[in-house]
Formats: sequence, C-alpha cells, structure tokens
Amino acid sequence: MMPVRRCLAVAAVVMFASAAAPPPPGATIPAFAAPPPKGTPFQYPAEMTQAQSDYVEHCGGCHGIHGYAAPADLPTIGGRVGWFMCTPEGRNYLIRLPNIARSRITDNQQLADLMNFMVFGLGGGTAPAGAKPFTADEVAKERVSPFTSVSLIQTRKVLVDKLIKSCGAPASLRLMYPGEVKPKAAARTGTGTKAE
Repeated sequence: MMPVRRCLAVAAVVMFASAAAPPPPGATIPAFAAPPPKGTPFQYPAEMTQAQSDYVEHCGGCHGIHGYAAPADLPTIGGRVGWFMCTPEGRNYLIRLPNIARSRITDNQQLADLMNFMVFGLGGGTAPAGAKPFTADEVAKERVSPFTSVSLIQTRKVLVDKLIKSCGAPASLRLMYPGEVKPKAAARTGTGTKAE
C-alpha cells in the first residue's frame, strides 16, 4: 500500500495533468526514462520516484507539474533551470532559494534528489555537460543561509547577467517565464489630489 503522501501526489498528477499548461512548442524536457514524443507535455511515469513525487507535492502547485508556471509571476523551471548549474554561485543560489532552503523536506539527500530531478529532469538539457548532481553535504551547507526577498531579487539579477555573459544562457532567462511582458511604468498624472 502506498503512503498517504505518495497517494496524494499521484492523485495531484492525475487531477491536474489535464489542466496543466503543456510546455511551449519546441521545448524539450527529458525524463529520466525515454522522453515523450515531440510536442507532447512531460509525462511522469506510472510509478514516480520519490524525487518526482516530492516535486509534484512541494513545488508543482506553484511552478506547474511540468515546470511551466506561466502566466503566474513565478520562474519557469522547465527547460531553463539547468543554466544555474554553470557556476558555483548558480548552484548555491538554487539551494538558497527560500522554498528550497526552508523546505519541509528535512533529509538533505532527499532534497538533493528533488533538486537533481528539477535540474536534470525538468531542466531539459540546459545543465552544462559534466554538471555534477547536488549532494546531501552541499544541500546541508547551503540551505542554512536562505535568501531574503530583497537579496533574492538582486542576486538573481546579477547571477543571470553572469550566466548570459559567461555561459551562453539565453537573454530570456532575465524573464520569469519565456514571453513575459514587463508592464511599463504607469505615467503619473497630476499631484494626487482632487481637482477643485
């Protein structure tokens, strides 16, 4: 008999799979098994690994079970997250994200496995060749210093610029999700007081 958490995760996949937005055309997200035919959304196996189940349960509600959160104002993971493995700062950044560092997954190896699924599974081949998987020791070391919302925004901006210049990451990594349109600053009209 499956544990309750795994049952809930499987139910979430079944329930939300049809409602989840498929990856954008041309995106590839290889699974640890054979990738789905081109043009079809990422498919989880009937028997998910613990890392896949953890992603669906802890991350998929916001980032999308396929790694595509658009149009939510959250970073898209699918086909992008691997770029952060290009530099030591990028690796550290991923573990220090508040929802990772403060995750209810307290076992560092289990969290490392979740991160490896995100990077090497949902990341769709964007991790550089030879990128090493996260380890329990690395997770234990980095998760004790989570970002604050202010440091997170500034650090991401600087890091993404470095990834674009040094690693050949696409400029679209600056956006939360491909195709995001940044709103223009509203023009101020008047002084903010009622006209008499």
